[in-house]
Amino acid sequence: MIQCAATPASMLKAVLLSELTGLQPAVAQAEAETNLFAACDQLNADDFSLEQLTRQLAAKTGCDYRWIDQYPGRRLAVMVLFNLRNSSRDSERVIFAALTEAVRSGPASCICGRSPASAVFRRRSREVGNEVHRLLGLIRFQETADGDLVAKPQLAHQTADLLLRKFQLRYPNRRLLFVLPQGALCCQQGQLSFLALQDLPAPVLNPTDNFANLWETYYRSQYIEARKNIRLASRFIPKKYWDWLPEGKILKQEALK
Repeated sequence: MIQCAATPASMLKAVLLSELTGLQPAVAQAEAETNLFAACDQLNADDFSLEQLTRQLAAKTGCDYRWIDQYPGRRLAVMVLFNLRNSSRDSERVIFAALTEAVRSGPASCICGRSPASAVFRRRSREVGNEVHRLLGLIRFQETADGDLVAKPQLAHQTADLLLRKFQLRYPNRRLLFVLPQGALCCQQGQLSFLALQDLPAPVLNPTDNFANLWETYYRSQYIEARKNIRLASRFIPKKYWDWLPEGKILKQEALK
């Protein structure tokens, strides 16, 4: 068995090593578990360099793997990262299958989703990418008395750190916090940290300004009843966010009329 870390580079090396050895790749668990494969020989993908593996595989197959260091390889790395952040439970299996297709048939086959496995890989990558893109425009921060910016995002995937790092570029001198069900993820000067709910100060859990009511007032002032178009509004604010956003609650009410 080939073990690797849950990172794009390590998983790609595991697939290349699998093509060379015929062993199955797997992401190493945080704690060793007793299983049927405990006594089997294991290889660690990170003990090998990417250059070494591509050179050996090229000698074996006669194929050109220079694309790994070029744009297709970088795009695949982002897609792997997004699949790792997807909430689906079988992400590792899908990633290994998609990367194997890319190595055997070329990156275009995987990126375009030509096989059933790579189609799932592509779709899940788009789900995470779309969430990041969408929430960059929908998340609104409330300012605390200490100058922190706090938000309570509605996340379907593990995108909190990706979003915070992007928002940090907009607010480089502020501490940003996402209040999540299990605690708060903080970002300050590009550094991430986690705080348990019981350790959060009251201003973070309950910011003083009534931002939601202010936004609702603004939205109602811009709303034109005669031009109501719920279908068009749903393209910009999907229904899954209606219970989260102030204007979403208004759209929900208008959709029932």
